[in-house]
Amino acid sequence: MKNVGLVGLGFIGKTHLEAYRNLENCQVTAICTRNDVAIPSHYNGSFVTNYEDLLNDKEIDIIDICLPTYLHEEFLIKASNAGKHIICEKPLTLTLESANRMVDAVTKNKVRLFVAHVLRFWPEYKLIKLYSETELKDLEIVHARRLGQAPAWSCWFQDPQKSGGALFYLHIHDIDFVYYLLGPVDTIYAVGTKNKYGAWDHVMTNLSFKNKSKAFVEASQRMPLGYTFTFNFRAQAGTGTVDFTISAGKNIENIHDSTHQFMYYANQKKSSIEIEKEDAFQNELAYFVNCLETNQENQVIPLDDVLYTLKLLKAIQQSLETRKEVRL
Repeated sequence: MKNVGLVGLGFIGKTHLEAYRNLENCQVTAICTRNDVAIPSHYNGSFVTNYEDLLNDKEIDIIDICLPTYLHEEFLIKASNAGKHIICEKPLTLTLESANRMVDAVTKNKVRLFVAHVLRFWPEYKLIKLYSETELKDLEIVHARRLGQAPAWSCWFQDPQKSGGALFYLHIHDIDFVYYLLGPVDTIYAVGTKNKYGAWDHVMTNLSFKNKSKAFVEASQRMPLGYTFTFNFRAQAGTGTVDFTISAGKNIENIHDSTHQFMYYANQKKSSIEIEKEDAFQNELAYFVNCLETNQENQVIPLDDVLYTLKLLKAIQQSLETRKEVRL
């Protein structure tokens, strides 16, 4: 049993806390937050307002960082210096230099770092990955979209220096997954729009991969009021195609009650695929904790992949700013 210290109790912090409730190999024993009113009534652990209290607690094995992106490096390095293993929400950070400092810190202190790229644990995406290794080995074209309104629960999302905008907060999901699916990238070309603060809030990226496949990925935090948060993914091969769409609420708060459609096209036939309901965050956190308990390598989202995805985001940012194709 691993004891977790959870840092931050915004939308994603509450999502992690709820996921931990259903896991048997760990428990949240302390939460660091500035506002104890936000703590759900079912939680019976302690709470602190001083981060140092978590770090000095010898009973805590894992620090789970669910803070705004611009705070990740400071809190992660302090946790690693305290000898704690770390789970950190995506994006890890906004620059490669910052990422390298963080990786150096966990390596020096001999602690483990897990970065929460949740799409790799999402039921539909897990199935697409399986199909790409079986029925659809010859993937040619991938199309991914993730469209919603600007997050309303905190203003830091609008600041490019704090969040990286939709590019780093939203686009990262599908960019990471197409890399997971198709491998290293050859060229990138992107266009988009910025919000009034200078953050990229709508991004459309064309990627060409070393294996000759292509992908078009779109993300937006610019959709109008009332637009349902929607994400879909289509993967086309010579042997068949998978296509799925999820239409949720303003965000993913009611994801299990949202509209799901997953279709498979092959042999001149169209069939609907039923997906067993799973909680992706439970899948993710259970896997991370199990890696620690069994001392096994993190093969789903290794740190090299985290760094490569960040490299892709920086290349997209370069293409957006220069209006030119970027070759990796």
